[in-house]
Order: sequence, then C-alpha cells, then structure tokens
Amino acid sequence: MWRRCAGRLPPLLCGVATSAPLAASHALYSTPGKIKVHVKKRDGSRCDIDVPVGISLMQALRDVARLDVEGTCDGEMVCATCHVYLSETSFAKLEGPSEDEEDVLAKALDVKDNSRLACQVDLTPELDGLEVELPSHETHH
Repeated sequence: MWRRCAGRLPPLLCGVATSAPLAASHALYSTPGKIKVHVKKRDGSRCDIDVPVGISLMQALRDVARLDVEGTCDGEMVCATCHVYLSETSFAKLEGPSEDEEDVLAKALDVKDNSRLACQVDLTPELDGLEVELPSHETHH
C-alpha cells in the first residue's frame, strides 16, 4: 500500500484516501463529532447544515444555522415554537414523542403525523443525514 501511494499523499492520508468504504461513508455526511442535517426552509428553499452532536435539533436550527426557529421557551417544552416536520425515514429513527410532547404539539398549527418539537430531538451520530422541514408558518405562544 505504501509503495502505491508513495509521493502522492502523505502516509497518514494514504490509507484513508484509498479506503473506498471509509471515504464514501464520510463524503456524503459530515465531519467527526458533527452530523449533517438537511433542512427545507419556510420559503421552500433547502440548505444542509453541519452541527455538533449532543445538542438539540432546536439549538442546531436556531443557534448554529441561525434559521427562523423561535424556541421561545428555550427547550422547556411549553410553547411549540420549535415545531418541525421530519421525513418518514428520519421520524422512524427516533422514539415516538412523549405524552407531554404530544400535549405541547397540540398547540401548534398544522400538526402532522411526522411533527416533532425540535427541542425534544437530541442529535446523535445515528441521526446523520436527518431531514427536517420547517412549517410554512411560525407558531407564536
């Protein structure tokens, strides 16, 4: 392997660059310690954001990506201003909403079967590639 790569890449990068499964697995997603979230914004445009694991989806959308997500209660699950829709695939990766979350979601407009409060979705490495849609309206409470 070293002979094949000699002179083309530094040795540290050689194995990574020639390992197709490793290179392919990271090419479509984000860097270590972060995940990629695909967002459909209120105006219908789309953006991809790289966000650190260990924060909530609300924090990722509002604080990291600076998108129009209010999060009035700052994640205390009382206002529904961080209401989002998840793709079917993304929704299936999560445990269902708690009874308390469902009660708060009842305050949101246009709740669907794939609705979640972004403050209740903790971002983990397993959620890399999460697909989120912001409702076309804001919920003010």
